[in-house]
Amino acid sequence: MKAIPTQARAKQKRSALISAAKVCFVEQGYDNTTAKTIASRAGVATGTFYQYFENKEDILCVIAQQRIEDLYQQVPSTTEFISISEQANTTKDIFHYVLKLIYAFHEAEPELHQVLEHRKTLDPQLAEILKQGEILLDERVLHFVRSFNIENAEAVAFNLFAMAEGLVHRHVFGKPDQSKETTLELGASMLASYFEHL
Repeated sequence: MKAIPTQARAKQKRSALISAAKVCFVEQGYDNTTAKTIASRAGVATGTFYQYFENKEDILCVIAQQRIEDLYQQVPSTTEFISISEQANTTKDIFHYVLKLIYAFHEAEPELHQVLEHRKTLDPQLAEILKQGEILLDERVLHFVRSFNIENAEAVAFNLFAMAEGLVHRHVFGKPDQSKETTLELGASMLASYFEHL
């Protein structure tokens, strides 16, 4: 990946190219998107695209990295989890808070998320970026689980993360009849039940 520019005008152009790429990948599909189509949508010359990105694989990796960083900053740290826990009435409230956060992340750009999920099977660099993002989130979940002094914290954290992610994926991408509110409410109750019976 090329260095991020420091000048305001250059940052604006780079940001415009990233926004344009997101739209192109969703509307035209990854295979039909080119540096030229991205540059055209951003209102810049194709040469400008190559000032900031190597190719469309590179810009997709940048998009993935940004999404992960955005989500990571929203997921509470251990200290923030403690603060939320103190304000919450039950463990279920904590899980409801986290599920809402994960749901909002996936709901914001579902088509782009699917592009990333498909491309990671074909692009090792993208797959590694997404993997590292999951590792960071896993660590946050593990810290939360360890606050309950559970012996098999790693296994519990893995299962919690997988269940929460699976629940959100099924609802956002599967479009079931069950409402979002019901899904999050039941999901929070089910995830919390393990901790409430320790």
